[in-house]
Parts: sequence; structure tokens; C-alpha cells
Amino acid sequence: MAENPFRIHGLVTGEFFTDRVAELTRIRDALRRPASKLLVYGYRRMGKSSALALAVDQVNRQRGHAFVADLSTASTVADVSNRILQGAAAALGKRWKNVAADLAMRLQATVSLTADRATGLLLPTVSLQLRRADLEDQRATLGSVLDAVNDLARDRGVTIGLVLDEFQDIARFGGEDAEWHLRGVIQRHDYVSYVLAGSKPHLIRRMIEPGRAFYDMLDVLYFGPIEPAYFASWIEQRMRGAGVVSDGVGARIMDVAGPRTRDITQVARTCFDRASVTGKAEAHDADLAFADCVAERDDAFADFWQQLTPHQQNVLRALAVAGEGLTSAETTGRFGLASSSAVSQALAALVDAGRLVREERGARYEFDSPFLRGWVVSRALLDIGIALPVTYRAPTLPMPAAVPRLANGERTGERFAHTPDT
Repeated sequence: MAENPFRIHGLVTGEFFTDRVAELTRIRDALRRPASKLLVYGYRRMGKSSALALAVDQVNRQRGHAFVADLSTASTVADVSNRILQGAAAALGKRWKNVAADLAMRLQATVSLTADRATGLLLPTVSLQLRRADLEDQRATLGSVLDAVNDLARDRGVTIGLVLDEFQDIARFGGEDAEWHLRGVIQRHDYVSYVLAGSKPHLIRRMIEPGRAFYDMLDVLYFGPIEPAYFASWIEQRMRGAGVVSDGVGARIMDVAGPRTRDITQVARTCFDRASVTGKAEAHDADLAFADCVAERDDAFADFWQQLTPHQQNVLRALAVAGEGLTSAETTGRFGLASSSAVSQALAALVDAGRLVREERGARYEFDSPFLRGWVVSRALLDIGIALPVTYRAPTLPMPAAVPRLANGERTGERFAHTPDT
């Protein structure tokens, strides 16, 4: 059996990565340009992390200096400091000697050095006691860490590009004060180029509003969906290259799974596994593949459903069918919804839980996962006598469109052929 031509696990690179030339160019340019500050944001599963990692790799391959600090698992400001220190030591230590010790010497905090088992490089970590210290002390250490990276770059006469992935989570450790502190630190650095990346658009939009810390400070790159016609064509090319004849399956995959890159690729991957038996993939195979993806998650979705209140369950049923107008008399009666305020509270709780997203325009909500939507449609609507196909999608406004392509396959100012690793 041919190897599946679609990859969904980990960071996607090489032949499994497609498009994003414009985004990669802007990120690479920002990482190389002294004192630049770029905000990259968009919904999860769009391929943003893979693009960031690829841009960093390309900068380093071209003898530049860049690294990523992933803040998604941090629980304190001290953890953020550790992520930055360890990312710097791991990336820069491959080319410079004694980076970890140099960074530790520059800090006004207790730092231990531990050898990374995989690479043998020394990785610095601030004292565990700092995690229990006052927020002011933790923020002061974070400032010292970023200052140390800037000073390291200055003394070596280079620019260091730093990607802070999921940077918006720093607000969880101290609200707007944490945002203003981070702004105050990074705006004084001339030798570090910052790419601030995040996957919670509703939070990030607040952070760049007038009167907030990052207003009018950052260049902004919205990381939206890949243009559907191009993506559909790429899917079919990949299938044909692996020995499966494709006839319209790419466009149908986009219809049932879109608009997020990973969800689309998941359905394409499952569809290929199905079609590899017969050697041919047609549009209806996309529907079957989508149903398979939903079924694979049945236990997880069922557990999640049981944790919801009855009213939250009814709100999800209504959203799956109607898409909007959840407080209209017809919808509240049909799905047994409570008052408008109760509906709003349920929607807000589901957004906070990461199960719904609030769309770009207006007070419109959508399922974060198309597979959860499919599960609600196929499993939970039968409870109230509604039978719809698993691929049913309520009418919704589209997410922000991707940059359109010209007839010759180009977007204005750039080509979109497969991006090389170097």
C-alpha cells in the first residue's frame, strides 16, 4: 500500500507543507529585520505553528539567528522565562559556544543548567522558587531574560529573531498589567526581532484595541485559510501522485471539513486510506471519510457531552441546525432554550472551553471542530426527532477570505508553488 500523502501529526514540513508563501516571506523578513515587531494570529489548526517553525528554520539555514518559545503550556510568568531561555540555548547553542552559561551570567536570578538528553546542550532554568514569587518579581525576571537575549545579540553584532507562540496567554498571569509590561520590555530592544503569535483571535483583538498595550505597535499578519480552489487541487495532485485517481474529491473535502488546514488534511488523509483499496476517490468518499473522522472521536465527544448542562446541550443542538438567531421565538421553542441571557452565558462558557469560536463579524458563533458539529448533528439531534446527514452545515458567514489568486496561478506579488526548505 502506498504511503499516505497527507500528514497531520506534529509540525508539517517538506512535501507535506503547501502554500503560505506570502506568510512565510513576511515572517522571515520580520525575524531578520532589527527591532521589527510582527503579530501573527489566526484560529487553531490553520498550520500557523508549522509555518512559524519553517520560517525559523529557513532563517537559521541562511546563517541568520532565530528561535521559537512556545508558551502554550506555561502556567506562570516564570514558565515563560524558562521557555525563552531554553529555546535560546537549544537553537543558538548549536552554533555558539557557552550560550546557556552566557545567558545565565547576564540574569539577576538563580539559574540552573541541565543537559538536554537528546542533544547534550545545556539548558538554563530559573529557580523553581520563582514560580511561587509575586507577579512583580516574576515579571522582572522575564524582563531580565529578554534583556539578556537582546544583550547577547548586541555583543555578537547580530539580530536574533524570537517567536513567542501563544503569547496572548501571558494575560492569564496578570491581565492588562502583564501586557503593558511585555510591551515596555520589547519596545526597548534593538537587536531582537519579535514575532508574537497567537490562536485566540477574540483575545488578541482586544489586546490591539485603542487604549490597550499593543495598540499601534505591531505589524499585523492574519493567518487565514488557504484558498479553497488551490487547496482542493493540491489534495487531488497528492492523491494522484500516490496512485489514487481523484474526481472532484478535493472540492468536496473542502466543503465538508473547511476552512481549517488540519481538519481538511485529516479528512483527506482518511479519504485516501479508504480510496487506496479501490484506487479511486470520488466526491461521496469525502462524506464517508468525514463520517469516519466523527466516529473516531465518539468516546471523547460523548464524555464531553455528558459534562454539559442540559441547556448547553440544547444550545449546541440549536447552533448545529440554525447557525444563528438562537434567541428567536421559533428557535427557543424548537430547542427548549431559556432566556437570551442564559443563551449568551452558555455560548460564552462554550467559547471559554474552546468548543465554540466567535466569528470575525458580529455576534456569530461556530463550532471550533467540524467533527464535533458532525457528532452533534448525527448523534444528539435524534433526541429531538431531527435527522440530518453527518455533513450538514448550518448556513454561516464565511471566515475571512484567503488572498485571491490570478488566472496564471499567482497571487499578487508572489508565487505559490511548493515552498522549499531552504
